[in-house]
Amino acid sequence: MNDAPPAAPSVLPPAPAAPAWPAWQCVAFRFAACYFVLYAFPDPLSELPGLGGAGAIVGELWQSATTWCADHGLSPYPVIHQPTGSGDTGHDIEQCVLVAIGAAVLTAVWSLLQRGAAGHPRLGRWLHLAVRFTLAFTMLGYGSSKLYGSQFGEMSLDRLTQEIGDTWPMTMVGTFMKAFPPYEVFGGVGEVLGALLLFHRRTALLGAFLTIAVTAHVCALNWLCGVPVKLFSAHLLLAAVLLLAPYAGSLWALFVRNRPSTPVDLAVVRSKRAGRVLLAGGTLWVGTVLVLMHINGVAGRAPRPSQEQSALYGLWVVDSMRLDGVEVPAADATRWRFLAIDRGTLAWSRDANGQRRFFEFKWDPATGIALVKDRGATSDAASWTCAPGTTTAKVDPPLLLRREDRGKKVDGQRRTLVISGQLGQQQLELHTTEKLFRLQTGFRLRQELPDFW
Repeated sequence: MNDAPPAAPSVLPPAPAAPAWPAWQCVAFRFAACYFVLYAFPDPLSELPGLGGAGAIVGELWQSATTWCADHGLSPYPVIHQPTGSGDTGHDIEQCVLVAIGAAVLTAVWSLLQRGAAGHPRLGRWLHLAVRFTLAFTMLGYGSSKLYGSQFGEMSLDRLTQEIGDTWPMTMVGTFMKAFPPYEVFGGVGEVLGALLLFHRRTALLGAFLTIAVTAHVCALNWLCGVPVKLFSAHLLLAAVLLLAPYAGSLWALFVRNRPSTPVDLAVVRSKRAGRVLLAGGTLWVGTVLVLMHINGVAGRAPRPSQEQSALYGLWVVDSMRLDGVEVPAADATRWRFLAIDRGTLAWSRDANGQRRFFEFKWDPATGIALVKDRGATSDAASWTCAPGTTTAKVDPPLLLRREDRGKKVDGQRRTLVISGQLGQQQLELHTTEKLFRLQTGFRLRQELPDFW
């Protein structure tokens, strides 16, 4: 007597017969399929090595199409082709119009040629898989750029000294994200986690829910704060929503009516062997992209020689300024407010009027001498002696405890820098103190009093 369990079947049980689709659903599906192919191609294939040129070819074809439309008065906006980094240009808007028109034409042709179809369940599963992977790779790219800190630039001295009223709304969004690295990482984790959940059919719907939450937040920032990725982020949000649309009935029963719902099966093939091949190919694809993103992310974080910080890096508030031994009064509009020693060989000053003067600043820490000249000047550089030190200065208290402490200063240590050298035809002498920015205070668990708004 053989008590061994029966062997597992090599073919999954057939999916239950799907009900016939109404005519409107067939037409809507055909339009969505055509729109996706026209809009997304060749992504995410272009992420793979050796296929990056496909994206450039398709981009040139779209440029030719939008230019032709603009030349014949068929574009809602003038079309200008130039490298800007914006995704909301006249070209992009016209491209979306052409995609919608092309999808409508293809849908009409498809519907006329189609005979006797009661729906497209098999094609729908493959389209669902394609949209999932395209959306997941896109979210993976945005999420990794946040985790590696490359999406929003850096909190440069220029950004830190820009007045809030003169800040563009998009710049304000980037500054907010970059000023709080934990929040930037939080956003990146949400995008990466949503992408990873989208890749596997068993967790795909959960990934779609998470991606809807993430992309809705991104859309709000883009549309309300003028970040020029409005069209693209809206397409990402729409894609995440449409991933749930075929299963609206089951989700409604589960989340709203609190009743049993039918299981959701996202398998695109019924054979176990085909399923293993598909799983292996997808795993290799996703793994390759993850490795390449990590390599590029690490390489992007490595400081370039032109971006290295010297020991004098910082914003130095000018306490006193002398020209040829004569003190420049604080009321003089040409008096420097501060001197910024930036990354690489860049330095700049800002006077009381807000005007900046840029210098090439090459400092030798061994001698304490900096070779300085106006940026772009052909004259010889002057030698400036730089003497760093420390002092006790009045600074903000690290923690406000009582109301009466507001506005009061306490003693704290600050770096100082004394500079002397030739500035044009005059002898310059600067006494400066390093400025520390309140925006970079960091996390504090205990706060007896809130900071000012």
